[in-house]
Amino acid sequence: MSENPFVDDEEAEQNIQEFIEEHGNEGLFVVYFRQFIFSFIMQELKSSDDEINDIGTQLHLSADGDQFLKDQREQMLERCEHWAQDLVDHLKEDDVVSEVIESGDISRLEDDDIEERVHQSIHEKFGEWETLLETFLEDLE
Repeated sequence: MSENPFVDDEEAEQNIQEFIEEHGNEGLFVVYFRQFIFSFIMQELKSSDDEINDIGTQLHLSADGDQFLKDQREQMLERCEHWAQDLVDHLKEDDVVSEVIESGDISRLEDDDIEERVHQSIHEKFGEWETLLETFLEDLE
């Protein structure tokens, strides 16, 4: 994959194909849900009730804030990928959603029936992860 963050459509398509060849269609869904979970965690951090409620501000005010922020982000992404894989494994148990994952067609997540099935699975998993999420968020703050 290209190291250049600014790629044209052709190179972007090539990067996607290389990713699929290496990680399969399931890998696309793991990345998709990793980002979803990561966004959820970031929103939870930003909505904290601390005196300084912006986690970026909190981290930059600490010693070695920039490196700490980078390390925390990497830890968060790693943990989110673990949870995303768990979610995708759970989604694959649903025959309809499993077909979507096998096809690699992320746009089908917008179909009403599939969206409801995914929403229900996310709700179930977040329920399972509730204590883990709370502990993880407390460790980050």
